[in-house]
Amino acid sequence: MYPYNRNTRLYDTHTCAKETAMQPDQTALLSSDRRLEELLALARQEAHQTARKFKTLLQNTDLAEAEAILKAMYLDGLKHLRLLREVGFTIFGNTVEPEPAVEPEITAEAPALMEELLLTEMDDINFYRNLLFSMPEEDLWNAFFEIITDKQNHTAALNHLYAKYFCKTSGN
Repeated sequence: MYPYNRNTRLYDTHTCAKETAMQPDQTALLSSDRRLEELLALARQEAHQTARKFKTLLQNTDLAEAEAILKAMYLDGLKHLRLLREVGFTIFGNTVEPEPAVEPEITAEAPALMEELLLTEMDDINFYRNLLFSMPEEDLWNAFFEIITDKQNHTAALNHLYAKYFCKTSGN
């Protein structure tokens, strides 16, 4: 019988510190990729816009019952912005981001804004999945995996909220 309750990796003591997980040549390859830097800047800009849209929906009085859901999505948007900054710092070092310009207030109606957010979140899932697959190390995977998971949850929640508040039923 095979001893299932025994440690078969008794002498496997290979440990890897988090600081040394990414090889210098991989870091150099990523840090020299200007297209990746542009994609991360675009992702940060999009995360900022998405958080603003969630904040606008949060201020809508018609959606007061969904305040907890919308607030969680808004806070996730801020978290995604922080994660993208951390990824940028890990790859490119100390980069200074330009201050966002004063942007006009979002004036779209709630149904149109929610539909736009739903479609944007679905597109973002594919965008971040492609970024995830382009990263060579687990430290970078974790940030993108967390963003993708949140985006999938947002898609389901937005679908529910849109159906609850804005879909008309025939009453049959």
